[in-house]
Amino acid sequence: MGRTSSTVKDRYNAKAYDEIKVRVGKGQKDTIQVHAVTHGESVNGFIGRAILEAMERDGGGMPSKSAQQGQEGLPGGRVVSLPSETVEAAQRAAKAAGEAVPVFVARAVETQAQRDKAALRLGINPVTGGKLEKEV
Repeated sequence: MGRTSSTVKDRYNAKAYDEIKVRVGKGQKDTIQVHAVTHGESVNGFIGRAILEAMERDGGGMPSKSAQQGQEGLPGGRVVSLPSETVEAAQRAAKAAGEAVPVFVARAVETQAQRDKAALRLGINPVTGGKLEKEV
């Protein structure tokens, strides 16, 4: 009898990865997911990066080759934090829309980016709503 896909994946994961379970306080999971999504990362990728950065900062040694590869594609390692009120508003709006917070945030960012692009094409400053000043 052939191996199922999940059995093969489980076997690979057991050989390739160590597993650590992380528990966070109620409500923090959504906050962490929003933060990760706004930085183009998965929650697992964000947690791994946070651990590596803390270890480097604390003098815990250089990250492994596989850990360094997991950081590729991050925009200069920059981090943007959202105010708690913004995260709470995103949580409420996502709940009202019936979708997960990371999905809501990703959709909201994409929608706003499209609006800003359209405003710029019309010569409107998307931040102020006023006319764009022509550069001399």
